[in-house]
Formats: sequence, structure tokens, C-alpha cells
Amino acid sequence: MAAIELSFIDYPKVKIDSKQELLVRIHAGNLTTEKKLKKGNVELKTPFFREWNIEAYNGDKKVFSHKLKLEGQVVFIKFKDIALGDSIMWPAYLEEFRRKHKCKLYVKMRHPQLFEKSYPNITFLRKGQHMKNVDVQITPQVLVEGAPLLDGPPCILGLEKGELRPLIDKPTLKRNIEKKYVCIATHSTSYYKYWLRKNGWNDVIKYLKKLGYEVVCIDGDDVADYGKVKMHVPKGCIKKTGMRNLLERVNDLYFCDFFIGLGSGLSWLAWAMNKPVVMIAGFSSESCEFKNPYRVINKDVCHGCWGKKGDTNDPFYCPEHYGTSRQHECSREITFEMVKEKIDELI
Repeated sequence: MAAIELSFIDYPKVKIDSKQELLVRIHAGNLTTEKKLKKGNVELKTPFFREWNIEAYNGDKKVFSHKLKLEGQVVFIKFKDIALGDSIMWPAYLEEFRRKHKCKLYVKMRHPQLFEKSYPNITFLRKGQHMKNVDVQITPQVLVEGAPLLDGPPCILGLEKGELRPLIDKPTLKRNIEKKYVCIATHSTSYYKYWLRKNGWNDVIKYLKKLGYEVVCIDGDDVADYGKVKMHVPKGCIKKTGMRNLLERVNDLYFCDFFIGLGSGLSWLAWAMNKPVVMIAGFSSESCEFKNPYRVINKDVCHGCWGKKGDTNDPFYCPEHYGTSRQHECSREITFEMVKEKIDELI
């Protein structure tokens, strides 16, 4: 008899110790690997979770068969250090995964305080908490930069594709601005994500005030320093900047009429809270983020190049026109009038 041990930590692994050579096969759908051996390991390293079939053959005779079923099993999904927007887009798919497989789901990710009450059947681990005796562990990762972000979770978890908006716990704080107001966020994680139109934000703030709105800036910092250039939040708005508790940001967004921002985590947070989002973003394609009738993009210039080639960790990333007069035209050529048009549609 062969000794066969199975593991499903991150990906399927088979450890075998046999007197006779066996053909070991791991497969699910079009994902498959096989190997002949007497002693050793067979692994299928993949970012995708599937209900794996594992078989061992002695010649034509099947001597071992196992199909992974998660019902009643302890499943641990452990995220590496991911950004706010990535954290927000996952929970609805995690709940769909839990319901589909009827498993006991534990999740470790950033910002669990946003979701704990909305998803009571998922156990969110806090910082310092760890899991033991796990049946299956999944460690999600970014698949392809530039691809539709909301395709990632269902592809990785083996669910049907489709946009699922997450639930965000309702704020416990009271409204602290009496007048109607709009939230804006002008900073992002890289320079190429900024709206680089001269006086663009100032013109937006003036127009919103003309319409009777207060304008509240909820950026994490007053100034973003990119070495050769510094980006400042615009003047003329109520500044609620600073690295505040994220639940305070939820409160700010909950009571606002709508949000104007970039391709950033706060845009994802506003979307998750069912707030209209005027997203000013030319660096990514329209299919990259969530479906949005108020997306502002100038298709008459180079646009949507994010992730196609080059180093996206470079804050001045511009794969087509770096170092030329056309660098970042995807952002610079989005005019105030384009943004105003979306604001007018919205209100």
C-alpha cells in the first residue's frame, strides 16, 4: 500500500511513499499536472482555487481517488498587504464563496472593521490573530495589472464572473456638516493617477459652491511628495485631511451627496456605499474599475495604458510617451468642462 498525504495550503500538494511507481494526477477543469514517482511530492502551483481531483494509478488501475469538498471545512483566506480598493472589492465574493461551499470561512485582510457586521458568517481576524488547524488556505494575488479588477476575485475563487458590490457597515457617528456637501479626494498612490489639469480642482470647487454645495476634502495628506514634484490639496474646501480612522471616512461619505476623486481606494469606498462617484481617471481603461456612468476620460488622447507594459511602481509611469511633451496627456487633457458635464448629469 502507498502512503499518500494531501495538503491544500495555498495550492494542492500530494506527498507519496510507495514501493511501486504510481502516476499521480491533480486536475480541475483545464488546470492539470501529473507525475510518475515512487516517493516525493506532486504539486500544482496556481493562484486559482478549484475543487481539486487527485488520483493515483498503478498502470491502468486507479488505486487512489479524492475530490476536494469544502462543506464543513475550515477555510482560511489570507491576504497579503493590499490597498484599500483591493480590500473593498473582495468581501462580496468571499460571502458568495462561503455560501456556495458551505464552509467555515476565516479571513485575514486589511480594514476588517468595514465589513464585520455586514458579513456575520465570516470570521475576520484582527492584527495579531493567527489560524491553526486549517483544512484549506488560499492566498489571493493580483493576476494581471490593467485587467478588469473585479474579474480577479471570481477567477481566483472559482465563481461566476460578475460585478458584486460589497456591503459596508453603517457608520455610528452623527452627521457633522449641516449643509449639503460633496466629498473630494485629490491624492492617489502614484503621480500618474493624479488629475494634472492646471486649475482643474479649483474650477470644480468653485462650480460646486456655485451650485450650493460645501466641498469637503478627505485626502490622507495635505501634501504628497514625489521628489521632483509635490502635490497639494486644493484651496477653497473644508479640509478633513490626515490619516484618520477609516470609520470616520465612512461617516463623511455616508452623509455626502456624491464623491469626486481619482482611481483610488476612496473612490472604491464611495462606490461600495452606493454613492455616485465622479471618477477622473485616464490612465486605466473604463473596464478596469467598477461600472460607472460618471467616469471622466478623454478618449481623444492616449489613455488606458496602465499595466500594458513597463514598471507601474514608477510614480511617473507613462509607457507610451515618457519624457515627451505628451507624457501623462491621459490626465492633463481631461478638462474642467468634461468633469462639469458629469456633475450636471449626476445632479
